[in-house]
Amino acid sequence: MRRRLVLVISVVLLIVSAFVSWQFGNDSTARFAASASGRIGLVMAALWLAWPSLKRPAAWLPPGIAVGLVVALAVVAAQPRLIIVAVPAIGILFTLASVVRSFRS
Repeated sequence: MRRRLVLVISVVLLIVSAFVSWQFGNDSTARFAASASGRIGLVMAALWLAWPSLKRPAAWLPPGIAVGLVVALAVVAAQPRLIIVAVPAIGILFTLASVVRSFRS
C-alpha cells in the first residue's frame, strides 16, 4: 500500500513538473516550481524502486556505521574543509567495525 502511494506521488509530481514547465514557460517562479517538483518526483521514483530492499537491513553494513555516515555528512555540510578528517575517520570506523564483527562470528 505504501509503495503504491510513493509511486502515485512520484507520477503526480512528474506530471506537475511537466505541466508547469509547458504551461508557464520561462518565468523564474515556474522554472523553480517545475525543477523542484521534478527532482522530488525523481527521488520518490528512486524510493519506489528501492522499496523492497529498504525493508531489510544491509548485511554488509555494520549497524553503527550508518549513524557515523549521517554525522559525517552533517559535519561536511557545515564545514566542507572537514572532509579531510571525516572521510578517513569513517574509513577507520568501518574497518574497526568489520574486524570486530568478524571476530564475533
